[in-house]
Amino acid sequence: MEDKITSDHGKQQNIKMALLKWLNEGRNSYEIIYELAKYLEDVSSEPGYADIVLNDIRTVYGIGLNEPSILSNELLEIRDRLAKLETALEATDSDEVQTHLKFAIEHHKKKIQELEHKLER
Repeated sequence: MEDKITSDHGKQQNIKMALLKWLNEGRNSYEIIYELAKYLEDVSSEPGYADIVLNDIRTVYGIGLNEPSILSNELLEIRDRLAKLETALEATDSDEVQTHLKFAIEHHKKKIQELEHKLER
């Protein structure tokens, strides 16, 4: 939420108004679920809850049900992380760091291939 209000009533009003705004904007339903999860994480003081919801969305709807929008979003995020990892690899002289980065790069490349294959179906 952009506006942080400390009173419970203010937070409830904010999420209600945000939900209506997102629906009227035609936002992707998965994005709305994630935004609601972030709100619930904030008001429940349960760090990591939104990440769990996002992971479940990707697993069930992306990998499990082959929802193209979920797979495409995940693919873009992984490509972005891969580019950052490759930049970091070029910038380091440490053999230990290079080994870790190379492992992460290979993992990201495999995941990209997996997602591309799923999107081709």
